[in-house]
Amino acid sequence: MRPTLWLRIVLCGSVTGVVWYLLSAVSLFFQSDIVASVRESAPHAALGGGGLFFAIDVAMGVWAVWLYSVLAPHYGSRLTAAASVGVAWWSLKTLQSAKWAGLGLLALDTSLIAMAVATLIGTLAASIAGAWLYSMVDDVPVEQRLAT
Repeated sequence: MRPTLWLRIVLCGSVTGVVWYLLSAVSLFFQSDIVASVRESAPHAALGGGGLFFAIDVAMGVWAVWLYSVLAPHYGSRLTAAASVGVAWWSLKTLQSAKWAGLGLLALDTSLIAMAVATLIGTLAASIAGAWLYSMVDDVPVEQRLAT
């Protein structure tokens, strides 16, 4: 890939990650019992807190925009590609979170199901925002724009 495309992916993905971080923070605010359950049963102290989660969310946003850039040419609709990315992202996050229930750190109850639904909405919204931004950024190199 051209360097400008990678720059575009990283910048748009960073915005996508920030959108996801904010949406997930709001979601966790309403699901504070899940966070409390994990903190109470955690055998070790938290590493890095919010800064670590922010960095991970930005990295996931970059991955989501990269996936969109790969899928978009194969789908006729940008919205279809963005929704596919959101569902793929949600699938990975949900499977990862299911490990916590499998380890007994979370109860597999309605609050976890509500969190999965909220996560689906958040990943779809963040993916659509990232796809929109990615499609709005012109990928014509600056040198070409200056030459015309």
